[in-house]
Amino acid sequence: MSVRPLPVRPRRLAAALAVLIASTGSIASLQAHAADVPAHAYDVPASHLTETLSRFAAAAGVALSFDGSQIGDRASPGLHGTYSVDEGFARLLAGSGLQAVAVGDGTYVLRQASVPHTVPASPVASAAPPRTGSMRAPTTDLAGLHVNGVVGGLVALRSTAGTKGDTPLIETPQAISVVTRAQMDVQNIQSVSQALRYTSGTNPEQRGDNTDGLEYIYSRGFQVDEYLNGLRWFGANFNITSMDSYLLDRIELLHGPSSVLFGQGSPGGMLVLTSKLPTETAQHEVMLQTGNHGRAQAAIDLSGPLDDRGQWLGRFTMDTLDTGTQVNRVRQERVAVAASATWKASDNTSLTLMANYQRDPDAGIFNYVPAEGTVLPGRYRIPRSVDLGDPNYDTYSKTQTWVGYALTHRFNDTWSLVQNVRYLHNSTTIHSVGFGDNGVYADDGGLARGVYVNYGTINSIDADTQLHGIFSTGEVDHQLTTGLDVQRNRDSHVFNADIDGLTPSINPNAPVYGQAMPDPNFVYGTSSINKAKQEGIYLQDQLHWNQWTATLGAREDWTSENSRSLKTGAVTNQKASAFTWRAGLSWLSESGLAPYVSYSKSFAPTLGLDANGNAFKPTTGTQAEAGIKYQPNGVESFITLAAYELKQQNVQTPDPVNARLTIQTGEVRSRGIELEGHAQLGDDLQLVGSYTYNALKNTRSNSGNLDKVPAGNPRHMVAGWIDYRMPDGALQGLKIGAGVRYVGKSYGDALNDFSVPAYTLVDLSLHYDLGERWAPLQGWTTSLTASNLTDRRYVTCTGETYCTFGAGRLLLANVRYRW
Repeated sequence: MSVRPLPVRPRRLAAALAVLIASTGSIASLQAHAADVPAHAYDVPASHLTETLSRFAAAAGVALSFDGSQIGDRASPGLHGTYSVDEGFARLLAGSGLQAVAVGDGTYVLRQASVPHTVPASPVASAAPPRTGSMRAPTTDLAGLHVNGVVGGLVALRSTAGTKGDTPLIETPQAISVVTRAQMDVQNIQSVSQALRYTSGTNPEQRGDNTDGLEYIYSRGFQVDEYLNGLRWFGANFNITSMDSYLLDRIELLHGPSSVLFGQGSPGGMLVLTSKLPTETAQHEVMLQTGNHGRAQAAIDLSGPLDDRGQWLGRFTMDTLDTGTQVNRVRQERVAVAASATWKASDNTSLTLMANYQRDPDAGIFNYVPAEGTVLPGRYRIPRSVDLGDPNYDTYSKTQTWVGYALTHRFNDTWSLVQNVRYLHNSTTIHSVGFGDNGVYADDGGLARGVYVNYGTINSIDADTQLHGIFSTGEVDHQLTTGLDVQRNRDSHVFNADIDGLTPSINPNAPVYGQAMPDPNFVYGTSSINKAKQEGIYLQDQLHWNQWTATLGAREDWTSENSRSLKTGAVTNQKASAFTWRAGLSWLSESGLAPYVSYSKSFAPTLGLDANGNAFKPTTGTQAEAGIKYQPNGVESFITLAAYELKQQNVQTPDPVNARLTIQTGEVRSRGIELEGHAQLGDDLQLVGSYTYNALKNTRSNSGNLDKVPAGNPRHMVAGWIDYRMPDGALQGLKIGAGVRYVGKSYGDALNDFSVPAYTLVDLSLHYDLGERWAPLQGWTTSLTASNLTDRRYVTCTGETYCTFGAGRLLLANVRYRW
């Protein structure tokens, strides 16, 4: 067979059939024949086609015989609803070119369909392949954008984040967290930040309530960079590019440095988003949702073949939202639209075109609140619902548009080419009456405020061209990835403020709105027009020998930046280059345990000059990590335990000779332990759990923050989620989910002068599949979810006047129809 098999081995298949036969006594004791078997409700989760067929046959009480080579790498979206045996097999095998044929009482065999389908099925994503020595990952089918196939539950076993290719998580020598579409739906998350609430090593809501428009996500103590479909999701200053979470298929967090494959980036890690893309089987969904704050939300998702041959695939997804927020007089509105089309020119070549438009005329709350009156005693106790700005003046709006394509071509069984290209435009407007550096109280006793105006635009073009090879040298199997990526970015950021103290103060217990506001009279020095270029070449080899997997990678980057100050007109030009590398080693035991070690590096350009007129060096990150990954045989689950030491060097710190300048002698150290697990225990019970210990400290500095903990970083975090599907009976079709999140105390400012208390939050979800209970309502589901069920009041802070309230209780009720 030319393609490495992913199906169940013949001995495992025989054993599975033997267990099935033994559990019922004999094949003859199974149900007589499909024609005599009434329709029955099934809930078979998406997995490898061998797994879904075996589960369906067992649930239907029939025997199925097949050769694993017939199925190859095919995945299945599962089966949910009421069907006869023949209908169930037909749905599971749709588009595979296979059919289940009855050959006796209760016995089926798998054969080629009489009219073969022309569209090849996608490789599996959710089920682990049998261990066959190296466990080489299959080549991705759709431009290497994402793990192919559909993950039907909360457990993912493969990822692209760590290798730029579809690779088993257990083979990647670095901690990776994956949030599946199923987990997003079960928890009914409303933003990328919310999706990471149960993920280890990350602090996703440091910016408080508004996680839709302000995605400040931290991993291992550092703000992470985001990538969409393999390309950098560029953002600058307050101009944060964000993706509506309904338009996403999965979210992956690679913990720690990742420059070896992606170029400049954060030492804390990178967030890899995968958008919903065309599917080979038709799937459709409409959703209506409401909730507190007068929420009105509607979404639609349509995907499938566009022609009879399946040569063209398409997808259209849209989400619209209009709601109030927990802050009086502050609203949030959004319309997000995504369209994509895939042309399968041949079995070896495909092209996917993508476009997205997202408009937030009201992007939610932007203003900060002071620590006094929230986490510290003060003249006032500030209510969570009060608007400390002015609704007659405040404006926060965003617009972003992007278009791109993904091309893949397979030259032969060894070599394939992948190219991803995207153009992005983003603009943000902020008018704010809020807090900053004006102190807490005004002379009249009210809270001191300032007027701030911010305009920002981003234009970026990114391209990544990759060559993938799968071959062997002697007993060593290789997965080689080499490529060139290019980035061109231009951002303009204008930040004006009132520094004369003319902005009216406010009494939070008796606010007065509509007062005259001064025009901003000061242009901050950070206001500038910046142009940046990056070219990088990289090489990575994953070597498999027996039960060992070694991952080796190296990269060279060249960057140049041009910045023109909008305050002084001064122009700064600088160039830099950086060499980064990664090395990792994993050992895969037959029991499913895989200990690993790795060392990785990162870099990020730093704009500016020192006292001698020399350009600053890029900041660098180095990380040593060791851990154990566990993927038990026969159980759909995955657990990662990781320990690491991470350092960021060349951090800017005050120049001891000239206080107006900075030098690069600072260092931040992050040490920690992370534990995360996902498990599907049978068909009815799913679990997610995580624990994070992160000891962060400034180990070198010329200022007062030496040996201090950077603000807003808790040392301990714990989260756990359980999802249970009620068994058949009066409550058939009901799924109950519950979660608890604990975030430990953190320091509220850079000098650690005050602390922010720890808090514990409770989440709840109820989902009811109406079709399981009443056949005419097949495809209809309803849900009721609550985040922060107890309405716990909590605050996050990164400075004395830079605090935000966390999200209070949010109740959401929706109805979906899928067909």
